[in-house]
Amino acid sequence: MKKMKKSVLLIVVLVYLFNVRSTAQDADPKLVKLMEKSMTIEKFLALPDDEFWKYSKAVLYQGQGFDDGHGMFVWPPALKTFPKRVGLLSFMVFDPGFFEVSSKRYGGPDISYKVTTYKGASLTLENTVAMTDYFYNETLPELKENFKSFGSELLTPDEFLNSDAARQAYNTFAYEEKGLGKLLSKEGSYQTLATPAGQKIYYAENLTTPGFLDAIGTKATEIGLDAVIILKIQLGIDEKGTISIQSMNYGMYGKNPVPKDPGKKYVAINPATGYHDNVVYSAKKLGALDLDAMLKTEEGMNVVVSVENKNSKIYKFDGVGKLINKLVLGSNYELNMWITGGWKPFKYK
Repeated sequence: MKKMKKSVLLIVVLVYLFNVRSTAQDADPKLVKLMEKSMTIEKFLALPDDEFWKYSKAVLYQGQGFDDGHGMFVWPPALKTFPKRVGLLSFMVFDPGFFEVSSKRYGGPDISYKVTTYKGASLTLENTVAMTDYFYNETLPELKENFKSFGSELLTPDEFLNSDAARQAYNTFAYEEKGLGKLLSKEGSYQTLATPAGQKIYYAENLTTPGFLDAIGTKATEIGLDAVIILKIQLGIDEKGTISIQSMNYGMYGKNPVPKDPGKKYVAINPATGYHDNVVYSAKKLGALDLDAMLKTEEGMNVVVSVENKNSKIYKFDGVGKLINKLVLGSNYELNMWITGGWKPFKYK
């Protein structure tokens, strides 16, 4: 705990010093102009809601639940109330360490192929850890109030790991992705991934695949919680050293509120359409909405938090906690409206 506090203090001091420096005589006019032209946290939060949410994808609406309980997504009316005891499993800050350099298409109108070149660049692990601690401490107080407003209690691992059984369940998460997701979820020389001290990594590139759901959904029951959530913030850094927030993911998972009917045949075309004992309660993503887009610097939120050159640096972290909480608040609000019957965007079948 003392080590975490020192890291938080260090980055707070650094942010303060660099902000002061950037507004004083040492600020490089080119950097000041670049920051003024960039999308910042402050500008992103100031967007009208219809513009702000254009960057988002509410996954629950892409794969709505069914009243007989089949599928990966919850049937919200069956929940009756918003989950009461919710555990924050993992708050992750992640840098995949890739961005697109060039992309060309070859061939004629009938047959063509695309060649894309990627270049690696990443934050240092030390910087990622410091940013994780800072983001987390800026987010957590308001996040707890966020859940409280829905009659819920948000608990952190140091609060819900109150028995040997709970600690054993929390520390035995195992999940392995395939393909490019596997590459990005494995720590390597071109990527960094960090959580606050004491938290375990519950990472997946896609937080709503059947395999990930099966691996994580049981944790709520095993730990003694009504639901569990994951927050993932993806950063990117380009060859000039500009750091931006590219995307933010939120997911809530728990036990399927619709019991499996032993007399019913759940015909599964694929794993996503069968019956699952645990389901996605809600999920939302801000920024790049798929893996290919995620690897392109022109995609995603591209909310700039740091610019630098040989002469100076400018940091703009103010409001990051409010930004993360707006994502969660929107997702919690939508789920609650489904539960209470106040909003039904689809005709259920």
